[in-house]
Amino acid sequence: MKHALIPALIILTSLTMPVTGAEEFSFDISEFEKKPFEVEGHFEARFEHFRLDQDSSLYRLNFYNQPERSELDRQTGIVELSGRFQQNNFLLAFTGHAEASDDQQTSNEELAFYEAYAAFRSVPELSVELGKRSFKWGKAYAWNLLGFVERPKDPNEPELAREGYTVLSADMIYSGNGPLQTLAFTPVYLPVREELNSDYGETEHDNFAAKLYLLYHDIDIDLAYLSNGSRDDRFGLDFAANLSTNFEIHGEWSYIRDYSKAVTDSSGNMTIQQADANSYLLGVRYLTENETTFIIEYYRNGIGYSKAEMQDYYQLIDNAVESHNNSLLQLARSLGKQGYTQRNPGRQYLYIRISNKEPFDLLYFTPAISSIVNLEDDSYSLSPEFSYTGVTNLELRFKATILNGERYSEFAEKQNDTKYELRLRYYF
Repeated sequence: MKHALIPALIILTSLTMPVTGAEEFSFDISEFEKKPFEVEGHFEARFEHFRLDQDSSLYRLNFYNQPERSELDRQTGIVELSGRFQQNNFLLAFTGHAEASDDQQTSNEELAFYEAYAAFRSVPELSVELGKRSFKWGKAYAWNLLGFVERPKDPNEPELAREGYTVLSADMIYSGNGPLQTLAFTPVYLPVREELNSDYGETEHDNFAAKLYLLYHDIDIDLAYLSNGSRDDRFGLDFAANLSTNFEIHGEWSYIRDYSKAVTDSSGNMTIQQADANSYLLGVRYLTENETTFIIEYYRNGIGYSKAEMQDYYQLIDNAVESHNNSLLQLARSLGKQGYTQRNPGRQYLYIRISNKEPFDLLYFTPAISSIVNLEDDSYSLSPEFSYTGVTNLELRFKATILNGERYSEFAEKQNDTKYELRLRYYF
């Protein structure tokens, strides 16, 4: 695929360039002066191989009435470019994202600004921003319970950039010398119309959110709120504190008032459940002396489905496929988009990630392993990986993901049971 291979060709070309010898040391103060315009970005080529599970419910749903397939190969090319222009108290910033992917089933292309906004700071304590912004509220690594005005993280790739929404926001900051060292207030106005932020929720609503940040006795605390509108109103809080230089604890909690959720039984009888939803997360990060990092998080998803509810949904798919009932298949697809097939739709999860920088003095080499466990049905994903950064500005990563569980459990019913990924990313 032309679009997907362009980044790979650029990367391979860079690898064939000759390496110059060390230059004489020189000091030019102009190199350290802040430039008014800065640009950075990366090219990425990604190659994925999926081993499909023909017995799983989601395979039977997604490949219904199609030729049987045991494998799927996908190639993806990505270009991401960020820039900022700053002059006195005025700032223009953007992040553009172009992506093209191709496999034996579909081809997709995406071209969007993840961010594109203007900011004005009249005094050091106050700034106003208008445009497309990607907020990062919350302290957790794998999930974002306080992401009231942002798209959800992918816990399999939590560090990837995400597209923002068009908003009007402000930052008001107070700094003190007492126990309360910093106080910051961030109000956000997020309109939703047919042509603006339409994928945020119900259209024709004016949504208001706010976050209050406190740095109190070296403890980071956030309080967040979202008004009722395109989404149900909600509020929450988070915290993060260092118990020592290499040991951090963090947590998040969110409360959604009168949350509505569509639930089905195995025959397709659907009901709407409405109740207040409490979600919370507790986590730790620990760095050892040999630079091994442990991240562990427990997540209680208050809007998730129980083990029995998930089993009913998978049984509904199997019943619809075996009876060739198109109306039930359409219902299963619709319910999947509403919640059942979204990321981590269950109620209790454990996330674990362990990474070690340059073990056994292997320079530029970082192995890692991560796992997501559904604590209700005992299914899980396991992802060993390694990255290599021995070539300037180039990152090479190989990652495998194995899904396992009993029949009608979350990870056992995914459409694939194994995935292998090779990613080459060139920074500039």
